[in-house]
Amino acid sequence: MPKKRVTKIDPKKELSPYLNHQSNQHKNNKKEAKVSASLANLHAERKISLVRRLGLIITISLLFIIGLGYYISPLADVGSVQVEGVADLPPEQVVENSGIKASDKVFDYLFHQKNLGHRLGDKYHEIQNVGVKLNHFNRLVLKVNEYPTIGYIKEGSNYRKILADGKVGSRSLPWAKVDQDKPFFVGYNHMVSLEKDLELFDGFPQDFKNKVKLLSGNTRRGSQIILVMKDGNVVIGNISTLNDKLKYYNEIKSKADKNSLIDLEVGAFSRPLTSSEKKAYGIS
Repeated sequence: MPKKRVTKIDPKKELSPYLNHQSNQHKNNKKEAKVSASLANLHAERKISLVRRLGLIITISLLFIIGLGYYISPLADVGSVQVEGVADLPPEQVVENSGIKASDKVFDYLFHQKNLGHRLGDKYHEIQNVGVKLNHFNRLVLKVNEYPTIGYIKEGSNYRKILADGKVGSRSLPWAKVDQDKPFFVGYNHMVSLEKDLELFDGFPQDFKNKVKLLSGNTRRGSQIILVMKDGNVVIGNISTLNDKLKYYNEIKSKADKNSLIDLEVGAFSRPLTSSEKKAYGIS
């Protein structure tokens, strides 16, 4: 009897296609699950983004409608105007010269503050700039910033401010409204000489500025300047050289008598003031 031929079969080899198929199927299932999860997340994110965009558009639209409704309503008309920051300017006149009318819209002035500042600055030299703010729905508040006052120039029996930008104030003030700590400029009939002396005064050291009571334009020469000091002394100098010679003032003053004339025009020396000079400079 012939021997049967036995064929050896490797179980792993025979099951390999099936096992590989199962493994690939499992991997594909995982991949599909990941893709499905990613698509679901993407869809959710898009939905959230769409809702946010729609919410933003609706909010902006509502605000625009509310703003437009307010703008065209009587609530947006100027109800009243208040002025803050003016020292000597009459608030009623400032409002009148501002050109603001009751029929105007408050937003026209909130968004065009510079134009209002220029308009009032042309009328009043004291005004440096004007800020506008809204109080309640339709009450405008004009916050006026004035130029600092350097001193005062005498005009008849009254005085006008000399401002930090070199201009003269628009208002004529009585003695009661004058800051007597500031220096007075007297005897200036020509604007050119005033400008020169202002430029010189601006270059003085601050501690010396604080000691000056009066600057006189009544001089013998155009290059000369006369300062009456708060301590009762009088300083005479040359516009071109006085600033350089001020370093000698304290030393000469310490050696001089009270109510002395300190001459820094040519050289540097002092002498007592005469009675007529004291009267002329208002020194008692």
